[in-house]
Parts: sequence; C-alpha cells; structure tokens
Amino acid sequence: MGTHFLLKPGVPTRIGRGLECDIVLSDPLSSRVHATVVLEDGEYWVRDAGSRNGSFVNGQKIDEARLSEGNLLKVGSSEFTFHQSAELPVDRMRVDHTQTIVHDRIMGRETGPVSADLLRDSQSGQDLLTLHQLSIQLLGCTEPDDVIRASLELLHTRTQASIVGFLWMSDDGQLKPKIIIPEGATSHRLSQSLTEMVVSQAKAIWVNNQKPQGGTTVLQHYADALCVPLLDEGKTIGAIHLYLEKGRFRQSDFDVAIPVANILAVALVRAQKEALLRVDHRRLLVKAAVFDELVGDSKPMTDLKSKITRIARATGCVLIRGESGVGKELVARAVHKSSGRADRPMLSVNCAAIPRELMESQLFGHKKGSFTGADSDHVGWFQQAHTGTLFLDEVGEMTLEGQAKLLRILEGHPFLPVGSTKEVHADVRVIAATNKDLTEFVREGRFREDLYYRLSVFELYIPPLRERGGDIEKLVDHFLEHFARTHGRPSMTLAPDARAKLLAYQWPGNVRQLRNVIDSAVVMAEGCIILPDDLGLRDVGTSQGQLETLRLDFWERKLIVESLQRTAGKVPEAANLLGLGRATLYRKIEEFGIDRK
Repeated sequence: MGTHFLLKPGVPTRIGRGLECDIVLSDPLSSRVHATVVLEDGEYWVRDAGSRNGSFVNGQKIDEARLSEGNLLKVGSSEFTFHQSAELPVDRMRVDHTQTIVHDRIMGRETGPVSADLLRDSQSGQDLLTLHQLSIQLLGCTEPDDVIRASLELLHTRTQASIVGFLWMSDDGQLKPKIIIPEGATSHRLSQSLTEMVVSQAKAIWVNNQKPQGGTTVLQHYADALCVPLLDEGKTIGAIHLYLEKGRFRQSDFDVAIPVANILAVALVRAQKEALLRVDHRRLLVKAAVFDELVGDSKPMTDLKSKITRIARATGCVLIRGESGVGKELVARAVHKSSGRADRPMLSVNCAAIPRELMESQLFGHKKGSFTGADSDHVGWFQQAHTGTLFLDEVGEMTLEGQAKLLRILEGHPFLPVGSTKEVHADVRVIAATNKDLTEFVREGRFREDLYYRLSVFELYIPPLRERGGDIEKLVDHFLEHFARTHGRPSMTLAPDARAKLLAYQWPGNVRQLRNVIDSAVVMAEGCIILPDDLGLRDVGTSQGQLETLRLDFWERKLIVESLQRTAGKVPEAANLLGLGRATLYRKIEEFGIDRK
C-alpha cells in the first residue's frame, strides 16, 4: 500500500520533482512541475504542466482530464489512484491505523533554483529571511549542542509547536532523544515508530493523529506531528520532531521545517568536526610540549620579546637567526600571534626536508602531469597560506630557481605553479629562519643577494641557551612538570646534584636538547627522583682540550664579546684587537645582538 495524499479543495495540488510542488517526487522521468490537480465545480481535474514525458490517465496521454473514482494517473514512472471518500484514509503502514500522512517529502540538500512562487506571500518571504538569519547564527556556533538548541528554538517559535525535540544517533546506532523544548516537556515520549518510518524512507513526514473511540494512539496527547530526518552523505544523523496538542500545523510549517533540518545537518556536522579538531589539537599540544609563551626573563630574552612586539606590528619580512634548537619556529609564532594576521593561518615549512628537485612544486604548487609522479594537482604552501603567514625554516636550502620565484612573490608579483599557464596571486607574510651565515652564502653565489636584503627587512637573533643564565632552570622546571604529568609520574623531582649538572652543561643542542634530556630522564628514572646518571649527558661542560663546537659563528661571537670586555666596550679598540674594520665590527655586533655595556 502506498502513501496517501489529501487533495485540498480550492488549492491546486502540484506534482513534480521541484520542492515547490505539493507532492514531491524523486522520479527522474518527471518534470520539475509535471502536472496539477484542481477542484472545479465539484469535480477534480488533472492538467499536464508542459511536462517532458507527458501525463497519462488510464494509459491515455492527456493535456487535461476529469478524474473519476479509481482512475489511474501516471506521472513519469510514478502512479497514483484517485479516490473520493467522506472519511480520511488510513495509512496501512501504521500499526495502530489511526494516523494519516497529510504530506511527505523526500529529503535532499540540492534544492535547485528558488521558485518565484515561494515569494508569493509575506509569510514565505519572512521564512526565507528567518532561514538566512539562522544560517548566520549557526556560523557562529562552535558547540554541537548550541547548534541544535538554536535550530529547535527557532522552530518552536515559528511553528508554535507544543513540543520540539531532537534525536541523534547514539554509539549503538539508535536514534535517542538529545534535546527537547520546552525543558519541562522532557517526560513526554517522542514517537519511536514515527522516527523509524522517517528514517527508513528518508522522508520528512506530516501526520494527523486520529484517535479511535475507546482506543489509544502512539502519539498520545497530540493532534498533529511533523518528523524530519537529518541526512549527511545519505546517512541519517538525527531527526526533528514537532508536536501540536490541539489544531493542525500549516503547510508553511512543514515547508520551513525541511530547510531548517538541512541547515542544521550541515552546521551540526561542521560543529562536531570542529569539536573533534579542538580535542585533537589540545592532545597534540600536550604530547609535543608546545608552549605559547617564550619561557625566560634573562636580558637577552627580554630584549628579544621587546623586538618581537615592535616587529609584529610591521608588515615586512622577518629573518630569524640562531643556532639549531633555539626555538626559531616558536619565535616565528610569537611574531604571527602579535601581528594583524593572528586570526589567519600560519604554516611552517622546513626547506631542508624537501628534496631539491621537488622544492618548487611543494612551495608553489604544480599541475597534474607537469613532471613524472605528478599524478594530481597540488596546491603549494604559498597558496595554502594565503592571507596568513608562511614560516620558511632553513631558507638557505632553497634552490636558486625557488629563490627567484620567492623574490617575485615578495615584490607583489603573481607566480606560476609548475606546469601551469595561469598565474596565481598570494598575499603572504614570510618569516624566514636559518642557522647558517647567509652573507657567506651570498658571497659563494648560493643565495641571491637581492632576496637576502628583501628577507632581512627585520632581523631577530635568538641567543643560544648557554647565554641565557637563569632561563635554563626555568626551562628545566617547565619541561619536568610537563613530562612528569604526560608520563603519569606527577611526583617526579630532580636531585640537587642532577639539577647542578643540568645548569652547568653548555647545551650545544640548545632548548631542543634540554627538552629531550628531561623527557628521557622522566621515563628512565627508577624512582621518583631523577639522579645524575639518569641524564643523557656524557660530561659537565667541556673537557680540557675538547672544543665546545666547530661552528664559526659561535666562536666569532665569543671573540667579539671577549674583545669588548677587554676594551671596556670601546669598538675602535676592539676592532684593532680582532683585526677588523670598525664598520664591520659594528655590523657584527648588531647581527649577534651583543650588548656593548
């Protein structure tokens, strides 16, 4: 037995695929508005609405025909039997045979163009405005419950329903009540059988409750009900119920409930994904021991923080220099978060980790088939960071070809992805970092001089950990507290001699090495106290005759500091001791961020 459709006297009943129709078909052979049934002079007539495949009554193609009892109407591949009766028909799909399907509609998000008929009265126009306002409101909701509640409250106000409820899919695959409005109505039971019918057919259904004499119904206490499923990629993720204790819902109530359900489905899926991303983000932050603040209040770090605040407000490129492991990406994030682009993404790229032959395609993108292995289009890092910030770590490892494209972007020009003929614009602030001497690279022809000056509009030098004094102990305590909590050993402490060993160490690997040492020690310590032998350090400081490091910039800075100390900060005398010109020494002092006092 199929679905019953009630014909309303004085109101034409439109049949077709369009959502503006009164009987909406999922039949691909039917037209958007295929046929219309009307009551004229006490008789029902069916008229073809200029359909593509025609309308048929008892097998005969018609433009217009009078309908009689038992006539078979065929619209596309859908068939209807016409009956006239003084009593409301019984829907045989219902167990209690007491509810009549007034209207149903197949759910789907593809609504097609809006018909002008939808705006034929003020109520339809008001509903469109209401749906627009709901969409804007849900864009600002990040919690799933807030999304659901806002939608239900709108339906409750708009339809004047006695009860509005939402059921969502539980872990056991069952739709269970989640939120009911008003809250005092939580004791009322939402119809499980109505939910099952809606889910099985993927249809929005409007049923009228007819209570038999001396009997009961599934929808006790209610005269009218609407039930609309929420679908995501063909799967049911929830359902909305609306009940009236007295009277009837209007056609416009049914019409507005469907788009509200579609909007709610999209917003709810988005909110659930965002909530999951927030949880994953917090978990990753805890696991990686990432901290937003630059830990330390030594003079070098205080000066660095002050420069970050001033530079962040500017718009030019930033070049961050420092040894490996000092926290160049952390400083880059501090610049980004204090800038006008803080509400947009910052992407980080390690140029040294990209194969040289793939450098251009990774940074600037490529088109499918542009080279062997390019099986699909790739959006480069610059396009992905559009309107935000792009952090290029180890920028000295870029190829000369990549440097040329980078320079054009920094000068405001568009660029061509590999294999593309269409130029791309990218509005990106570039923060570059290096642990190499780029001026030496320029002299050797390995780095473009014009790009160097473009990148170094603002420079930030991060001091090595060994020069940060009391910051070492602050970082030790920070990482100890974090990893003790992460590894489930909250009572872990440092033995005094182990702490002394950490503070005396030179830390050639800087903050990264300190972090890894504490992480390992918390895991490897047998008891609740970390002993010196638990630390992954071979010695304290530097053994006699063994150099701390072979890095030239380390010794260059050390010699400059020593010469200034010997000459009481007098640059001309220090330059003579070092065998350098005064201008060169002034530049080196500025590059290394050395305090002459």
